[in-house]
Amino acid sequence: MKPNVLHVRIAVGLGFAALSIILLGPFQGLETKIGLSDKTAHAAAFYVLSLGLFASFPRTRRTDLALGVLGFAAATEIAQTFTGRSGSFEDLAADAAGIVIAVLPAMVERLRYTLNRAPEL
Repeated sequence: MKPNVLHVRIAVGLGFAALSIILLGPFQGLETKIGLSDKTAHAAAFYVLSLGLFASFPRTRRTDLALGVLGFAAATEIAQTFTGRSGSFEDLAADAAGIVIAVLPAMVERLRYTLNRAPEL
């Protein structure tokens, strides 16, 4: 494993840990202190987390990684109901939007590649 991939994996692992603490801890409203809405903060966090995961595991299909991140998002929303916070479908939708925005360019590029290789489609 290349050292730069190892460093990215460590950073992503720390990112998952930090995001878990922020999402499950008593930090509700923290995003307003940096000028973001709740939904924008959710989308941005999961966008960055997804990109980091894509860089950490370049040989793994991005859709598989995206589904894993979506599973993590759903798990944190469910876990929030046990920590005195409320889980929200709207937050999960914002998380999913961030993930889709991260994976969409790769999907478009794959479609372009496929269409160029098989112009009869």
